[in-house]
Amino acid sequence: MNTVQKHKFVILGGGPGGVQLAYYLQQAKADYLVVEGANIPGHTFTLYPRHRTLISINKRFTGSQDPEFNMRHDWNSLLCNDENFRFKNYDKQFFPHADSLVTYMADYVKKFDINVQYNTRIANIDKKDGIYTLTAENGNKIECEVLVIATGINQPNTPNVPGIEHVTQYQDMSLNLDEFEDKRVLIIGKKNSAFETADHLTSAASLIHLVSPSSIKMAWKTHYVGDLRAINNNVLDTYQLKSQNAILDADIVKIEKQNDQLVVTFKYHHAEDEVETITYDSILCCAGFKFDTSIFAEGAKPEVSCMGKYPALNKDFESVNNQNMYVAGTLTHSLDYRKATSGFIHGFRYNSRALADILLEKYQDLSIPTEQVAGTAEAITERMFANVNRSGALWQQPGFIADAAVFKNGVFSYTQGLPKDYLVGRFAEENTDVFVLTLEYGAPIVGDPFAVERIHRENTEQAAESQFLHPVVRHYVNGELKAKHDIIEDLEAKWVEPEHYIPMQNFFNTQLPQLLKQAQAETA
Repeated sequence: MNTVQKHKFVILGGGPGGVQLAYYLQQAKADYLVVEGANIPGHTFTLYPRHRTLISINKRFTGSQDPEFNMRHDWNSLLCNDENFRFKNYDKQFFPHADSLVTYMADYVKKFDINVQYNTRIANIDKKDGIYTLTAENGNKIECEVLVIATGINQPNTPNVPGIEHVTQYQDMSLNLDEFEDKRVLIIGKKNSAFETADHLTSAASLIHLVSPSSIKMAWKTHYVGDLRAINNNVLDTYQLKSQNAILDADIVKIEKQNDQLVVTFKYHHAEDEVETITYDSILCCAGFKFDTSIFAEGAKPEVSCMGKYPALNKDFESVNNQNMYVAGTLTHSLDYRKATSGFIHGFRYNSRALADILLEKYQDLSIPTEQVAGTAEAITERMFANVNRSGALWQQPGFIADAAVFKNGVFSYTQGLPKDYLVGRFAEENTDVFVLTLEYGAPIVGDPFAVERIHRENTEQAAESQFLHPVVRHYVNGELKAKHDIIEDLEAKWVEPEHYIPMQNFFNTQLPQLLKQAQAETA
């Protein structure tokens, strides 16, 4: 006989994003369940990356004993109340092994007693009368008022090209180098999975080409960790130093099978639209993944964005077309695609914490934590610098996660670690003044990223031209931007000098007199 379970919150997916959210629901003693199709948490990391080296850094030593500061350089740990429970205790390598993350995830779930139901593959998700029903493959059902999708992006992104059926997908390719010895190989894609694969094959293949319509974007120039990372870019040397490998900016017109080989027709982007055919022994598709909506009934299917890669979301991580359906983990990258780090553990762990605050306030009447700060330029400057000098959330989620200081009745109410746009909308009420603090990069780098002309550290009047990560404060009234202040960048990211404090105090002093006058009028 089939069963029906009922919970307030159901999190679909037992990866890092879903488990991180569950940790905070567990701490609040909420009624929740994590539903996982595999028999362990973080099962995806048993499969990917295929070549088993993570590109998320594991910096074990920072010179600091501050756990919050150290999370700025720990890209794998989940947040918790035990400062000693960190991923650095599971792997000593700067770029760790994926198996270490699998072990860490299992221990995290056990240590914090996360409520996970394993081996439950969901076949259908529907909604009726405000209740979501998840039907498992075995016919059992789970009902909930609030559904959080944390399944990640797991559907292969396959280009629509004639003959694409002849290629081998990233998840299916052999890792046996003997099969590629003296072979001509084409790799479709130019992101990290493609270059990870190319690096793996360089010792065996006779020729490797990588192709996509767009040119390579290097993470060291864009500051976006999803772009090509240095750990995977060795094959670029073999291209530029003429060792039979090449990077092609081109469209694939068609793929044809001729005997045991594959003939590919290209149309180049930077060669006057030249068309050329090249023969390969093997073609590997490493074009990434996208959100899979196949298990959703029509009435509950989320709209998608970013060319179908992610679900479309409101500022609070809620689906734009499904009330009480939220997302966690990689799927939150819909809100900061190619801007911050919500597609990765070191970013979305803070999104999960923020989502927990939002959900617990909305559905459990637990107010989002705030603290009171004196309504003076000196006090709010001191409070903001205290956080900007150690916060992992502001550092790891540049321009996306923010703090907010709401000025009312002569004092500030200070809120930490929520999405900037959510905070602006939250306090976009009549006559509400909110100061929003973020860490942000400056204008995009033009030219060589290792030969950038920087402004002098005391040239505070040009602080907005800082290109490295630096603090930014914005003043909003009724949701509209009224003023903005950039604090000049610092080599070691320590904003403790007069050239940091004095301009920021001056900024607040230009904003506060009018607010204090207004507050006095309101209390008169």
